[in-house]
Amino acid sequence: MPVLDAQECGVCGKQSRMMRLCKAEVKPIFSEERMLFHEILVHSGILDELPKKTCFYNIMGDVIVDGNKIIRVTFDQKAMSWRATKTREYKTDLNGTDLRKAIEANRHILQEKERVSLEFIDETLKRYRAVTPAVSFSGGKDSAAVLWLVRQVMKDIDVIFLNTTIEFDETVSYIRTLMSAWECRYVETLPPREFFDLCDELGPPSCYMKWCCKTQKFAPLNRLINERYPQGILTFSGIRKRESNIRKDFQNIQRNDAIPKQLLAFPINDWSSLDIWLYTFWKEIPYNKLYDYGFARVGCWACPEKSLGNLKLAQRIHPEYFDKLHSVLLSYAKKHSYDDDWVYTGKWRFRSTKFMKSAACTSQLCASDNEIVYSIEKPELMTRVGEFLKVFGKVSKNSVMTKIVGPGIDITIISNRLRTRVEDAKMLVAFEKQLAKAMNCVGCGACVGSCPNGTLKLVDGEIAVGATCASCLRCIQANGLRMGCVSLNYRHEVLSVAH
Repeated sequence: MPVLDAQECGVCGKQSRMMRLCKAEVKPIFSEERMLFHEILVHSGILDELPKKTCFYNIMGDVIVDGNKIIRVTFDQKAMSWRATKTREYKTDLNGTDLRKAIEANRHILQEKERVSLEFIDETLKRYRAVTPAVSFSGGKDSAAVLWLVRQVMKDIDVIFLNTTIEFDETVSYIRTLMSAWECRYVETLPPREFFDLCDELGPPSCYMKWCCKTQKFAPLNRLINERYPQGILTFSGIRKRESNIRKDFQNIQRNDAIPKQLLAFPINDWSSLDIWLYTFWKEIPYNKLYDYGFARVGCWACPEKSLGNLKLAQRIHPEYFDKLHSVLLSYAKKHSYDDDWVYTGKWRFRSTKFMKSAACTSQLCASDNEIVYSIEKPELMTRVGEFLKVFGKVSKNSVMTKIVGPGIDITIISNRLRTRVEDAKMLVAFEKQLAKAMNCVGCGACVGSCPNGTLKLVDGEIAVGATCASCLRCIQANGLRMGCVSLNYRHEVLSVAH
């Protein structure tokens, strides 16, 4: 049986041995997942069935029984099916692991991990007592463990679920049921726009064009924080270092530049997947039943970063989801001259589209020094343009025109024309970028989080600039993809200024 620290076994007291196979994330094989493995093994002619006791599986595809890697199960991307191969000779009398004994063998290790995490939570709450605390809950095993731990220290705490609109039905049901059973102060938030609605305008997300995190997570969370936690929020999250290479260098406390008012704390940052599962069974924490089918992670089912095997596993359970996804992908493929293979073999996940610029605004130098006149070809955009330009300074209006005057810039709006005077080239660049954002806005709300004062809001699908805007221009200067404009960074055809 596995001993988490490769030290003394908590059952027999003997020294355990370090196993190289456990460097990868290891998880138990669950009930429904066992049925899939049975199909794969029988089809491959390798093994009739796995032992009835607990067997394990790691992210490399290795099936681990009695401490040995006996089979590797992988997803063949060409054949679009699973296949199994032997990794070593094994005895026919495979036993498997008694899960209750495994918990007992590791109880002293789990107790120490629990102690360290509880101490971290308590110290963090005291250190940042001026900020409202909350728990981020995704419906996965890690966030469930974190919620359990945090509730040992502080029960009266908000629990936030970001419903991206592409969550599994099982996940949403599990979360709402658990929140009711545990009597949590539950906060569920939705993004301004549905995932598939944005796919129509931005194209499907990909590993290289991953707009979905910004629109479906960051945007609604920033809006929630500005409205409910204007002074900021301390969020306990179930992120772990071993989950991915991106997270391996994460500190226990850090910030996300896309969510400026949030401070993140990771109580289980140093835990492994097997730590979490043994702890979950030990404490009898209810878990999302999607794990029974073999999912390592239960987040957004249409995520482009999921492997083909994981996508196929999701399709096995919810074919209706993929009927909808494939419909959107096929429509996009036809429009952009991709074949059906681009959809069904998962190539859409690596889409990297070149931007097409279409002039929707012309500019010309005015006779007066430092003045440029812009003409918007689509007059229906002028209301939005006028709102976006409010970030530059004080606004005054009469029946004929609108004037906006701020540090280093003077703007006059008459009908669909803009007369702009700037003091330097940098301000001109900022003005034209804001103008492009206004012309291309899809109302996703992702830019709202760039405002340090919460002045920027999304109202009825349109960006609104509040009267308390300090003209700091942070909403324009956020050039990185994590905080920059979704439309300008990801839209296939971008409306631009012709000089």
